[in-house]
Amino acid sequence: MEIVEASYGNVELTISFTGVLEPEMSVNVVHKTGGKVAEVRVKDGSLVRAGDVLIRLDAAEISAQVAQAEAALQMAQVQFETAAQALEDTRALYEEEIVSRQQFEQAETQYKVAEAQLAQAEAALQLARTYLDDTVITAPIGGTISSLSVNPGEIIAPGVPVAIINKMDMMEVSIQLTEKDVGRIAVGQEVGIEISAVSSELLEGEVTAISPVADPRTKTYEMKASLPNEGGRLKAGMTATIHAVVAAEKETVVVPVDAVLTQQGEQVVYIVEDGVAYCRPVTLGLENGSEVSVLEGLSPGEQVVVKGQHYLQDGGKVAVVGGGTAQ
Repeated sequence: MEIVEASYGNVELTISFTGVLEPEMSVNVVHKTGGKVAEVRVKDGSLVRAGDVLIRLDAAEISAQVAQAEAALQMAQVQFETAAQALEDTRALYEEEIVSRQQFEQAETQYKVAEAQLAQAEAALQLARTYLDDTVITAPIGGTISSLSVNPGEIIAPGVPVAIINKMDMMEVSIQLTEKDVGRIAVGQEVGIEISAVSSELLEGEVTAISPVADPRTKTYEMKASLPNEGGRLKAGMTATIHAVVAAEKETVVVPVDAVLTQQGEQVVYIVEDGVAYCRPVTLGLENGSEVSVLEGLSPGEQVVVKGQHYLQDGGKVAVVGGGTAQ
């Protein structure tokens, strides 16, 4: 027979769910028009900042289009300036009644046409330069490159991802909550996250999102928890188990679960006092699998039988040998 001393403590009810680590954010890198790859500056695993150059496309043809647009703009500028001067001169002559109104209106029309052609040339140059800028593919966000799928000389198709940038300063674990559990966890709640590939200790995480609508197929609610990825030791795809406390009783009398018996529909424990075993009815609270809180019927410091109590009778004598063992 073994005994332990009832003591104050905390009992927490924890539920656990297993999921997979994912980056906080993943962005597909795509090109809207496509083209031939001239240079690839990164590889899988490369760390990049927002705006860093990832890939350069062949820009020879577009560079020629830019040069052509620049020349067209220069010509349109000259024509506009000539038309503007002609309009000014014609207006002066018209005011002195040297030229007719028809001649003045003709000069005015030529000026408006030249002005429109200048605006059109400016827009064409701007568009050509935009196409030239687009031959340089840059990182939309900072992060780690993965799934890089192109090499120099290959053709990129419009809208097809060529790489993924993963923002991994924070990592996420997504799990599915049942209808029973969804109301027991709240956004902002701290959770312990077990990642055996990285640490034997629980890492600190936080619930960041809980879907308000159940998946119509599984009838479950998606929950996400995040945790910092200090030093980059957490990798996407690692197995992670979330441990969430859903109920707790603090500063309550605590005994091992094994100490509790059910006799005639009543929960009891046996205590030892002055060599005599007494059956004590108790009111229990939370149980975590190994310990249970006792709300009524037991005081801290009392000696509780945890092994051999099945053979005891109320008021029966026992001999305490010592070291938590009685006979």
